[in-house]
Amino acid sequence: MPDVERLDERDYDAWYDVYAAAHHRDYDCPWLSIEKRVNLVDDEYGTKIALLRRDGERIVAGGVAVLPLRDNTTLAYVDAWVHPDDRRRGHGSAVLAALCDVARDAGRTRLFAEAVWGVDDETSAGREFVLARGFTADLVDAIRQLDSPSDPPEAPAAEGYTLHTWRGECPDQWVEEYADLRQRMNSEAPSGDVGLEEEYWDADRVRLDEAATARSRREIQVVVARHDAGRLVGHTQLLFPEDGVEVYQWDTLVLPEHRGHGLGLALKVAAMRASVDLLEGRRRVTTYNAGSNAPMIAVNERLGFRQVAWCGEHVRDV
Repeated sequence: MPDVERLDERDYDAWYDVYAAAHHRDYDCPWLSIEKRVNLVDDEYGTKIALLRRDGERIVAGGVAVLPLRDNTTLAYVDAWVHPDDRRRGHGSAVLAALCDVARDAGRTRLFAEAVWGVDDETSAGREFVLARGFTADLVDAIRQLDSPSDPPEAPAAEGYTLHTWRGECPDQWVEEYADLRQRMNSEAPSGDVGLEEEYWDADRVRLDEAATARSRREIQVVVARHDAGRLVGHTQLLFPEDGVEVYQWDTLVLPEHRGHGLGLALKVAAMRASVDLLEGRRRVTTYNAGSNAPMIAVNERLGFRQVAWCGEHVRDV
């Protein structure tokens, strides 16, 4: 049987089809082809290496290693998948082993992988796969979904704060502060024992991310909270892929010294209200948050989100 290969552009469509087939559950939907393609582009902040495995002429499995270059440089984020018709034949193990080689060759010492399972299930094939290959559970995130259309509650910003919204590019006067908010997600949100460093964010990375969003044909609705003293103290993001019915609630963060004023709820409600035109025709909004993050869970449940699945973060030494 052929060894694992690096992805060639000529094989991208077939490789993507296997990826999409492997991510078929309602709580584990695949990225669109254009999104996945853009996510594979290297930049100064990360190297991405995509692999595939064939059975004869047919691609049956794939995987990706993401190697951060400005932060968390001991880690490799890895993901492997197999077409549902070709599982339990060693393809996933071969891809994972090749991803491990990629990480080792890049000087990484630890692998980081995710696996999801339904809220009423004890486990899943993906979770058992990583556990059987030496990974240990580090943190469990709750996956919640909100049916659309919805009726968000009234949640104005507290006295002393104002909310601002944008799509496309962050206004120049706030880009440095917005980069700081993006950077502090890992350190301010609950995390596991692996000790993830803050991601490196600066104004250049914000602009690079905005350009990648445009190339992916995504629209992002951003809402920020600004304290009357003059700086940004929180933000939230709603992501709208070009096609389909999905919406994703991405980062939501309020700086610790400004918590306790209802800003998390105010930010999310403002994002929903500012996105009425984008939400039209969409079926649901999906969000992840640490299962231990009681304040954000309370915000999501106030908005009407219901838990549908778990996502386990798993680590192992290379």
